[in-house]
Amino acid sequence: MGGSSTTFSKLTNRVFPRMPNFYGLILEQCELANQTAALLEDYVQTGNKSRADMILKLEQDADTLRHRNLDVLKNAFATPMDREDIYRAYVTVDCVISHAHNIVSEMDTLGIKTDPFITEMIAILRNAVETLSAGYKKLAISPADSDKDAELVGKAKKKIEKSFRAALAKLFEGDKYVQMMKEKQDGAEAMAMMYVMDIFKRREVYRQIFDAAIDMGDAGEVLHDIVVQVA
Repeated sequence: MGGSSTTFSKLTNRVFPRMPNFYGLILEQCELANQTAALLEDYVQTGNKSRADMILKLEQDADTLRHRNLDVLKNAFATPMDREDIYRAYVTVDCVISHAHNIVSEMDTLGIKTDPFITEMIAILRNAVETLSAGYKKLAISPADSDKDAELVGKAKKKIEKSFRAALAKLFEGDKYVQMMKEKQDGAEAMAMMYVMDIFKRREVYRQIFDAAIDMGDAGEVLHDIVVQVA
């Protein structure tokens, strides 16, 4: 009897293969995103370049994991939610890791030191990544709580946008350099030129962080869309 049951199970699995644990696959990517966000926050706080190397390694690991997960999705017989939403979940979580690498690369290449705005925005971003991960963890058990996390991720995007606008406003406060040039102070032109160069460089870093926030907002929307399906 037992042998017959085993044979039947094998036959059933061939015709109707077991559904992969897509929740678990997404959580693997979330864990890499959490590690990356923590390293990014440490980098902007300390300037420790070894963190940049670690972020690059995690980005490579994330690429490998994403490709594996996409293959699983492509070959899956059935999924617990729309395939498109699973795909979007993979991509939006992975985007955060790519942005982290771009942020540290630009800060290092352009020689930009951290400032209160960068520190604030990255702290909000890290918290958003952790919140997104928490939302996916709750998804299979308590979708309603997951939706609350999705909403918090959306609010984090708005907080970063507010900080981004404040950072730009502060960045373009160059009245003192204009006044120095009017008064023809020694070295005024050179100082003004250095200030302008710093504006362009720092703005690139701010923009990269804001782009990461936009993708985090998209990730929150994807989580919300999945909640609507599975709730």
